[in-house]
Amino acid sequence: MRTFIAIEISKDIIEKINNFIFKTYQEIDKNKISWVKKENLHITLKFLGEINENQIEIVKNVLKYIAKDVEDFFISLEGLGLFPNLKSPRVIWIGIKKGEEKLKFLSNIINENLSKYGFLKEEKEFASHLTIARIKKIKSINEIINYFEKYKNQFFGISKVKNITFFQSILKPEGPEYFVIEKIFLSK
Repeated sequence: MRTFIAIEISKDIIEKINNFIFKTYQEIDKNKISWVKKENLHITLKFLGEINENQIEIVKNVLKYIAKDVEDFFISLEGLGLFPNLKSPRVIWIGIKKGEEKLKFLSNIINENLSKYGFLKEEKEFASHLTIARIKKIKSINEIINYFEKYKNQFFGISKVKNITFFQSILKPEGPEYFVIEKIFLSK
């Protein structure tokens, strides 16, 4: 079972992001770009990959253990970014300003605790972001640069983080489909 751990965004912010994508995608649509469907918008805290049935319970228990000591908090979604860089962009993402340190803390503590049970420990520093598109092939780097420059300060809103969600991901030809395994609510 292919899985990951993420933060879900409030429905109103998802709608704002989806409307933004719908209004602006034609500005760079001449490139081969795969836009994230609105039902798949999330902030990944840790990608686990393939796990077995026994590991599902371990992950749930670790997340419950962590969540009991973390209060809910707010994040602001603003600005566009490109991974890995402006010269060779492969991902278009929305940044996290307010609440970024809390997301880093959550990612780090999840990473640390799961590593005790044999899960691969992420070596790269966590970068808070919400992916909105993957660039498959670039026909015009200038279109992408212009798009980025035009919307790099775009504000999408503030969302309350109330839970951590453990997802299953099923890859399909038309794109991935995500299913909630369990939502673990943060302490209030």
